[in-house]
Amino acid sequence: MADAQYLLSACGVLVLLAHKYRAYRQAPPEHRPALLPICLACVTAAPAFLLLAPAVGVGVDRLTGVPNLSVLLVYGCGVAFVGANQAMLLHWRHPVARARRATRRVAAACALVLAVMVALFALGAPREEHHDDFPTAFADAPYLAELLVLYHVAYLVGLLNVVRLCRRSADGTPADRPWLRRGLRLNALGVLIGSVYAVLVLVAVVGSWFGAEMDAWGVAAPWSLTLAVPVVVVGASIAAWGPRLTAARERLDRAWEAFRDYRRLRPLWRALRVVDPAMRHVPATPRERFDPEHRLFWRVIEINDWLHRLRVGRDPVVAGAVERRAAALGLGEEEVRAVAEAAQVGAALVARARGVPVADDGPAGHDGPPQARHAFAGERARLVSVAGAFTGPVVADVLAEAGFGPSGGERDAVRARARA
Repeated sequence: MADAQYLLSACGVLVLLAHKYRAYRQAPPEHRPALLPICLACVTAAPAFLLLAPAVGVGVDRLTGVPNLSVLLVYGCGVAFVGANQAMLLHWRHPVARARRATRRVAAACALVLAVMVALFALGAPREEHHDDFPTAFADAPYLAELLVLYHVAYLVGLLNVVRLCRRSADGTPADRPWLRRGLRLNALGVLIGSVYAVLVLVAVVGSWFGAEMDAWGVAAPWSLTLAVPVVVVGASIAAWGPRLTAARERLDRAWEAFRDYRRLRPLWRALRVVDPAMRHVPATPRERFDPEHRLFWRVIEINDWLHRLRVGRDPVVAGAVERRAAALGLGEEEVRAVAEAAQVGAALVARARGVPVADDGPAGHDGPPQARHAFAGERARLVSVAGAFTGPVVADVLAEAGFGPSGGERDAVRARARA
């Protein structure tokens, strides 16, 4: 189980490396210094996880004949990983010249720590293989105890500095790059989870000096690194693919709004369908049949075609009833406009069913602005408002007052059409 977990973590790091290397190759020369350190961080993290797997680590030790050499290699990769992450963030935060000066100081500190670690390992010369429990097995051993404290303190300090730089970089990220800001914060969270490893080992080592039995802490500590990997991988790559999530969310929102308006237009569409059923658009492709925006587009077109064929006019009796009802109810301007048009449509449909011409005092034009009349979005909003008013009680009262209330036979016909 441990082998599988560490190998999966290594694969995750390699996927991130492939992604970042591709970005490095495609980036302009001036942006490459900021991408190279994250590639180097992946190059150091992947072998570290491979060596943490007991099957690989113990195999390397036996192949070289040096017990616990794999542990030293893991520690060396850890120091390089911390240094590469700091270099990456320094290049993001500062101009190139300043970032290079700071990176040289970080590299020098990492090189010094590595040199001291190698010397302490050589002086300690561990003879027994303890790949899985190296910290607890050698917590009291001369030189090796100092090696453990030096590495884990340096690792912890370096990771906490990465967290600090990530937070500062996130706070300074432009408002138009929200996914980069989220990525930096996720990266900070992942690194913080990874720092738990160093804390657990230090507690186990120092606790053993005072007689505390904390061997389980040191053995379980590396597992926290595997928990950090998915968070860091997502955080380091989300700036590239995160905007696609935003676009997908926007498409879903548009589709839902189109479906909602499509349903809202249904009563008006059904009522007008009797004008000329042959004018209905038959979907020609699967997209036209299942895409809510396409379905809504054609529903708006069909309603407008039927309204044109119906030749809805402005019946003065209906208009007067609308004015009285609107004044009594205190309706707003937009509500009055929707009720007036819906009432005129209802009157024209009733008159058509009775075979009686409507008293026409001119076209029932729309009072909206010209751009709203001619743009699809404006037509869509207008017809949705009209459809809502068309089935409402206000229009029913207006039509009844104007003498266009449906008779019993007409009500039966309306019910039959609604069921169709």
